[in-house]
Amino acid sequence: MKVCLGGTFDIIHEGHKKLIEKAFEVGKDVIIGLSSDDLVKKFGKVAEKYEKRKRNLENFLEKKGWKAKIERLDDKYGTAISENFDVIVVSPETKKIAEIINDVRIKRGLKPIKIICVSYELSNDGIPISTSRIKRREIRGRERLIPLKVCIGSKNKIKVDAVKEIFDSTFNNMRIEYYEIEVKTEKQPLGEEIMEGALKRALNAVEGNDYGIGIEAGLKNEYGINFIEHYAVIADKTGYITYGKSPSFQCPEWIIEEIKKGREIKEILSFEEKGLIWHLSNKIERSELIKNAILMALIPRIKK
Repeated sequence: MKVCLGGTFDIIHEGHKKLIEKAFEVGKDVIIGLSSDDLVKKFGKVAEKYEKRKRNLENFLEKKGWKAKIERLDDKYGTAISENFDVIVVSPETKKIAEIINDVRIKRGLKPIKIICVSYELSNDGIPISTSRIKRREIRGRERLIPLKVCIGSKNKIKVDAVKEIFDSTFNNMRIEYYEIEVKTEKQPLGEEIMEGALKRALNAVEGNDYGIGIEAGLKNEYGINFIEHYAVIADKTGYITYGKSPSFQCPEWIIEEIKKGREIKEILSFEEKGLIWHLSNKIERSELIKNAILMALIPRIKK
């Protein structure tokens, strides 16, 4: 199997090692595209000179007992758009480039390359390891060195307290600084508007922070049944986004009729703090549903 992958490889970190290891798992004929100095500048990056990065990469491969051909990359596609490769190994960040490469290959009458996407390697703060984070001295290896900045896209006390409780228990050995901003979304989200609202809150909140958290609740129809659902979206500064939702419950028809008149649930019932779920169950509070949604969104970031 002829396998290709590419990158800048300025500082060879755990994410790079995982990509290269996967390449040698699937094939013995491995070609590594290494960004030229001009390409690094074109992308607005600052990195060691090409020859130094090449030597470091060669030394890493030698220590592992691996042999690969290193090619200079003068554009982000390299020879992958024209040569006879079987597999391309990418990260979630570069998967789109591989898809474009296949589009070009098909137009040229070449067979598409099988894309293998390797998941992110995370530091102990749940955020992907990157060269830029290492250079900013945010992390050393997998360990975070500075306080984690978490911003919640809401000033609702229940949501804020839920985020703090889940993050404090998940990252219990880490210093965390919390912030809140108000983000306007649909008055009473319905269907896909629930996730869209949570995502909007998260993306607004992550600006200038390590994490942005968006939480939204609304009414969603599934199989003709109307459910109340809570969604959580967690976006980080690298662009990695994870999603979660809480257990949902069937909404009474009389409340749905009021919603159709343009009213929100919090206007229909005065149980805003404990929520509609408390009114219906007399034992479960809304905060528990929110915490469940946040924890579900954190699961992809929790490394065993």
